[in-house]
Amino acid sequence: MDNFDRAILSALQEKGDISLTELSAIVNLSSSQCSRRLQRLREEGYIARVVAILNPEKVNLGVSSFIIVKLNSHSQEVEERFRRHMENLKEVLSCHYITGSLDFILMVQVRDLKAYREFLSHRLLSLSDIGSITSHIILGSVKNTTALPLNYV
Repeated sequence: MDNFDRAILSALQEKGDISLTELSAIVNLSSSQCSRRLQRLREEGYIARVVAILNPEKVNLGVSSFIIVKLNSHSQEVEERFRRHMENLKEVLSCHYITGSLDFILMVQVRDLKAYREFLSHRLLSLSDIGSITSHIILGSVKNTTALPLNYV
């Protein structure tokens, strides 16, 4: 991993649909050199995937929330059942196992408060393995990025 590779990754994090010509100009490499490096970065797993980041408001998703979950039990069966349930809920954008006295933190996005209440009541709390939840609706964001810092590679 050198400065050219980091520059390629940085540019792709900012604009995933950048053309090879644009990318080559940004990182100051020929198109063929840039293409070879890009292919290698994909093959080595540095680039997991390239996606479009949608505007939530344009697709009628106006309420975002973090939900912290405590399970009734820490058995492998309960945790696996909870994980499978989260994987099947489209409203759950991310689900992370966390340290401390609580177990998971979810990032949830829904249409409005009515949809949020319905999600909590009928989709999340319907799982009997949940002991408690704490819900935090996001009022605004100071920083929201998907770009990873590249100064560690």
